[in-house]
Amino acid sequence: MNRLLRSLALLLVLTAPAVFAADVKETVHVVITGGPHAGTYDGTIDRGGCSAGMTGKDSWGNQYSPLRENDLKKLNGLQLIVPDAKEAAKGTHNFFLNVAFGRISARVAEYKVETEKKSGSGTVTIDDKGATAIVTFDATTAAGVHLQGTIDCKSVQRAP
Repeated sequence: MNRLLRSLALLLVLTAPAVFAADVKETVHVVITGGPHAGTYDGTIDRGGCSAGMTGKDSWGNQYSPLRENDLKKLNGLQLIVPDAKEAAKGTHNFFLNVAFGRISARVAEYKVETEKKSGSGTVTIDDKGATAIVTFDATTAAGVHLQGTIDCKSVQRAP
């Protein structure tokens, strides 16, 4: 009996993190060509994530910010705002994209594309499936840094 209880206790200790871990809200994959952070970056997050209608009636947004990430060489921010998600279903050239390194209060690098202000160019496509979505982007900053990536939205927050 004592051995059984110890085995059960060990099993609980080993499986508790998986049982009580927060659900993944999104995964991101980013490839940067050019600039000091050229490379491939992958990440997951359990808060924030993708949203529809939060910044305007037909808008789409994304907030990837891993709070516990302190390594200045790792991706620590990916923000996306698309004014018209319906237009983005077939690919839109109207969006704001920010890919960042370093904590939000101490950024070491940011790669921004803000097409409305003619700062960079590219295309964002949103495959909105209702509860989930896949977002792809292919953009170039005004400085010529190429940003390509995928956001796999495991859930989508929608405005009421």
